[in-house]
Amino acid sequence: MIELALPAGTIKEAMAAFKAGADAVYFGMKDFSARKGAGNFSAEDLSRIRRYALDNSKKIYITVNTLIDDKDLPRLYETLKTINRYGCDGLIVQDLGVARIVRKDFPSLPLHGSTQLAIHTIAGVKELQSLGFERVVLSRELNLDEIRKIREACPDVELKVFIHGALCYGFSGLCMASHLITNRSANEGSCAQICRSWFVDKETGKRYYPFSLEDLDAGKLVRELMDIGIDSLKVEGRLKGPEYVDAVTRYYRAIIDGRDEKPYKHAVAVSFQRKAGCGFLLPLNPGRERITTGPYPGHRGEKIGRVFDQRGRKILVETNTRIKPYDGLMILIQDKGLDSPYRFSAHPTEQMDGRAILTLPDDEKIPVRSPLYMISDSTLNMKAIEEPRAMMKKSADATVSVWKDSLVISAEGIERKYSINAEESEHSAEDAIRKIFSQSGASDYSLSILSVANNTGLDGYYINPSVLKSIRRDFLSVLEEELRDERSYSPSVVEKAEEFILPPRHLLDGERTPWNTDGVTINGNTYISFPAVRYDEEKVFAEMEEKLKTLNNPIIGLNNTGDILFLKKHPQYRAFADIYMYLPNREAALLLKEEAPSLVGGYLWVERESYEEPWPFTPTIASDYHPPLFISRSCYRHDGLGLDCKGCTRHHTFRAEQNGRNYTIFVDNCNTIVKES
Repeated sequence: MIELALPAGTIKEAMAAFKAGADAVYFGMKDFSARKGAGNFSAEDLSRIRRYALDNSKKIYITVNTLIDDKDLPRLYETLKTINRYGCDGLIVQDLGVARIVRKDFPSLPLHGSTQLAIHTIAGVKELQSLGFERVVLSRELNLDEIRKIREACPDVELKVFIHGALCYGFSGLCMASHLITNRSANEGSCAQICRSWFVDKETGKRYYPFSLEDLDAGKLVRELMDIGIDSLKVEGRLKGPEYVDAVTRYYRAIIDGRDEKPYKHAVAVSFQRKAGCGFLLPLNPGRERITTGPYPGHRGEKIGRVFDQRGRKILVETNTRIKPYDGLMILIQDKGLDSPYRFSAHPTEQMDGRAILTLPDDEKIPVRSPLYMISDSTLNMKAIEEPRAMMKKSADATVSVWKDSLVISAEGIERKYSINAEESEHSAEDAIRKIFSQSGASDYSLSILSVANNTGLDGYYINPSVLKSIRRDFLSVLEEELRDERSYSPSVVEKAEEFILPPRHLLDGERTPWNTDGVTINGNTYISFPAVRYDEEKVFAEMEEKLKTLNNPIIGLNNTGDILFLKKHPQYRAFADIYMYLPNREAALLLKEEAPSLVGGYLWVERESYEEPWPFTPTIASDYHPPLFISRSCYRHDGLGLDCKGCTRHHTFRAEQNGRNYTIFVDNCNTIVKES
């Protein structure tokens, strides 16, 4: 049976998901989560949800899916130690440096590749698999046929696919818009959602939302994903509340179980949903519907009718939905080409077949035929779900030996002797010892008593229970102290390669792309880069092989994890980590160097200007380089501007403006790259 995995910003959402039928939840800890705005989990939260999951045959996945500086590696290590103490069913990772540390020092934590890695090709999946990843979360830009091909080519690795929630305009992990415009890094969990803001088209002067994609609702495609053999279905939404999690879980649980999902669609829509569709899962053929939200990028809920007439503060609406007091309603009013939301709480004064009279809170003038949406349902407020109290404990097998004046307890190679006074009794104290010693209180450990040896010479004996409790507390304290993970992060000893400084990064751009597939010669070397995004990988690799034969002193730029696999097959060529093969820390550099010894260097993560030694090579600083805001599979011409595909030349240049900043938009073969001019 396919797994249904839901987001959990806090333990409340995790419990809502489990109670509604989710098989798994994923969440972040307080640090290194790509959703800084979520509540995220403390060590105590992790302990409680881990215990609940194990007791109820559920799974938990923890996101450590940001890019991490050298200076933050010691703090990362402490977070990994906490996760390792309680365990999880998967660690979702973007930074390959994190993967290297986990593989080396925390091998019991299963590695899962985050969608932030932009894995969308067979080679990308296979390379992660060779690095020890057990599961890969595929990019949200793939369609069903492409997913099927990856599944067939990679049968022995778990694949996870997004089925619901917000879609990013740019490839996850490759988006730089938030960093470039607001200095808030999406790769550190602080995305400012630039794609949801309006821009001005330079040709028409109109304001619009060209980069705001519709929400994903793949309910009608779930059965096909199951037939393909996908292992896990993932819902987006760690910033959303328990009502959303509950509604979406019940909706997809019904679909997976073969039940009617229609009763749950209303709750899904009113909990949170923009204009929704299948996103990229269906091929983006010419003439298709636009996959952007149109003139309003926010929560639409469920469309329930239109405004028919207005008399003062009373409006007559056409609707077949019964509107209840305190339902949340919204009317979209056109304002300079955009839709402006007018929200109010329902106070229906009269309802009849197909119509209702509503009272507005003020004198707002509502245009006739304006659509009416329900954005919250007053009857769907969730009752509080009790959170788990039991903590995760590590069980330690223990043996106990009792003498008249002493008790010896041994566990995990640790032995302690305690003074007691065993008094003769008609009954044995063994049951009391087992019961009291199996309790653990606030300790991370619990004792599993294998045997109690009676060396007192008495048939029956009594030990004061308060003495036994004191012994238990002390021994558990000793266990925690002796078994505490005292490890700390220490950089690997590396032999630094001969310094190789790459050219200023802007010299390596193509005419319309941030990579150059033709090659550019600088100081006797020819730099040629793989595209970070490609859909016919075999063709790209074959063309690169032929091109390399014609170049003098070629050096290959790696822009995706799959490129490492190409380099392994062609170790005769030198290579460098280009800007999308992120190098945020020395551990990521070490992993790349270990995987591809012919690597001569790379650009430091473009959002950083400094690093801390030791590194296996000197990274080239590229902080003055301005990469594109977006690299997208959505066609700006069709989806953003709403232009017809008929007669399209498939190659266009557009210009837009926002708050005094100018942008150039390149559209080539229905793909879009947006750069600041």
